[in-house]
Amino acid sequence: MKKTIIRNLVLVTALFVGGLSTQAQNYYNAPAMSSANEAMAKVVVEEQLTDPDKANEAFVKLLKKIKKDKSQALSVGDYFLNNDNYPAASQCAKLLETLDPTGIDALMFRGQVHMYAKQYGQAGQCFDQVLAIDPNYVPALRRNAHVYKNVNPYVAIEALNKIKQIEPENYDAEKELGDIYFKLNNNKEAAAHYGEYYSRVPKDVDNLSIVACENYMMALFSQADFAKIKEVADVVESLAPGGRMLKRMKFIANYEYARNSINYAEEMPKVEEMLGYITNQEYHDSVYLYMDYAYAAEYMKEVKKVDEAIKYYNLAYAKDPKKISVLNDVSRLYRQTKQYDQAIEATKKYLELSGENAKLSDLLRLGQTYVFAAQQDGLTAEKRAEYVKEGEAVLADVLAKDSTAYQALLYRARINITDPNSAEEKPREYYEESLAMMEGREGISTAQVEAYRYLAFYWLKKEDYKKTRSFVNKLLEIDPQNAFALQLDSALKSNGL
Repeated sequence: MKKTIIRNLVLVTALFVGGLSTQAQNYYNAPAMSSANEAMAKVVVEEQLTDPDKANEAFVKLLKKIKKDKSQALSVGDYFLNNDNYPAASQCAKLLETLDPTGIDALMFRGQVHMYAKQYGQAGQCFDQVLAIDPNYVPALRRNAHVYKNVNPYVAIEALNKIKQIEPENYDAEKELGDIYFKLNNNKEAAAHYGEYYSRVPKDVDNLSIVACENYMMALFSQADFAKIKEVADVVESLAPGGRMLKRMKFIANYEYARNSINYAEEMPKVEEMLGYITNQEYHDSVYLYMDYAYAAEYMKEVKKVDEAIKYYNLAYAKDPKKISVLNDVSRLYRQTKQYDQAIEATKKYLELSGENAKLSDLLRLGQTYVFAAQQDGLTAEKRAEYVKEGEAVLADVLAKDSTAYQALLYRARINITDPNSAEEKPREYYEESLAMMEGREGISTAQVEAYRYLAFYWLKKEDYKKTRSFVNKLLEIDPQNAFALQLDSALKSNGL
């Protein structure tokens, strides 16, 4: 029965090949194996798949030889662990539990065997036993930090800070702290620890962690430290060019740098090439993030490529529909390009999704968009009437929410001007209401000029020159150089008015 169990353990070794890398030599000291034991151990490893019976026979003999020798049990176990034979290493670990239950090297080895099998609870118990014996044993602190970083990160932080006290030069502890804080979404602390790590680690492929650098750049992004991102991206590119994260961070950092540079005209054109990973569709769409498309849109807007900006804003929103502010951004660009139906649709969707958090200014902007839409050339009477009706409803809603929103009355006046050469009643009524609402306010002269100008025009068309004169005077009082008012003033004076 025992022989069958051992054979089965050896045979399932293949299931563990490629498991967790142990780097055992970093955590305990294994003595040298005797030549005889090494020969048998090699047979177990080399024959475990091709001749399981031969491997099993060698393992049984080897286990008998070391069953009372804790030194050789550790060295043989270390050999099996480093050759990815977990079942054999596990048998040695069980043997050491009896032979050397409190030996630091034995406990560290047993912990590493559990780590290999991803039995983190058992591994942590072994490392805790070591620390009970020697609280300053750095290898156990390192392993404990690794075990707990995803289970109880604050225990891991405590272990890593202790390592820093014992070994101030240990930059790997800074990297581990950066990893933990990054996963906790504490980007300020993550950036600080990654920064310490980055400043001290040798900048070569054997030492610098590219993943840590990528996390560092993301943490820096949250702190808007684009100059540092630019620096780190250049170093990473020299060691590991071509990564998506690198391309993303390099583009964003250089765009932000160029946008705020005194050498704007020189720096901004350089950014377009860095955007190639998106514009050239180097990856499948599923690979890109909201951040990629949103920044691509920002860049295109910055360089006045509005159609491209609209395209990327829409792609960004498709990636993350929770980022509803994009709808506001794209609606403004639709308005800029006179695509009013699309602007109306985007703004309405934004307001709907904003719910109680919607701002009155956004509702007012929707009403203004209806004004622009209604004033387009070539509209059918029916389509214009539709814009007027919907726009009026929106602007009435603004006034219901804020009875002092004189801008809504100005827009209602504008949207009801059907013939710019005729005196119309609805615009007059709304402009008069708006002036009453603006009375006593300061800093709104532009709005008052608009209202006075229309009313002067209205009464001129109605041939009521006395009222015309009163509004011309009010215009000139606010804006003495107003060309329209000066022209009317001259005409009225020439007729003795």
